[in-house]
Amino acid sequence: MSGLIAFLATFAVLFLAAAVVDLPRRLWWRFRAPHFDNPEAHEPPDAAFRWRRIGLVVLAGAFVWQVVVLLRAAGAFDSGPDHAETLKRVRYAAANLATDEGQGRSKGLGNSWDEFIDLRLRGPGDDPSVRLVKKDGDVEKYEVAGICLTVTATPLPGQSEVTHAVGVNLLYSIKTDVQDSPCK
Repeated sequence: MSGLIAFLATFAVLFLAAAVVDLPRRLWWRFRAPHFDNPEAHEPPDAAFRWRRIGLVVLAGAFVWQVVVLLRAAGAFDSGPDHAETLKRVRYAAANLATDEGQGRSKGLGNSWDEFIDLRLRGPGDDPSVRLVKKDGDVEKYEVAGICLTVTATPLPGQSEVTHAVGVNLLYSIKTDVQDSPCK
């Protein structure tokens, strides 16, 4: 792919340079004019050369666009964190989510912990996104760029039946586990 990018970039520069130095007019005078007794009378109008120059600029622009598309496909413009940085962010989110013995945390209005985790994954560059992969009772598995975060949320004892029934403001004891591999 790098060969194609170099090829397209080279021709984009050549076409742009040809338009700037008025190469269509120079080529006409070099190759067509010697065939005429009076070349000035047969020279194409300025508008014809102008359109040829515009065509060269448009062609150069198309090549530059293709170079950008290829570089984007190759990931040259990706500014997301590398795997080590993502793993560090996920461990930070897991440590912030986990609770001490006897302490509790509420889910709020959401039905999972993804919003809480997502806020702690933010950093410089593009942020990795969290995705709930599996929910089995109190255990939820989240995947973040190939990293598995397991959250075990157990309701704290002694909460009212109304709180349990509604599920809002229910406090959970949370344990987390981070595996540097996709969730199974």
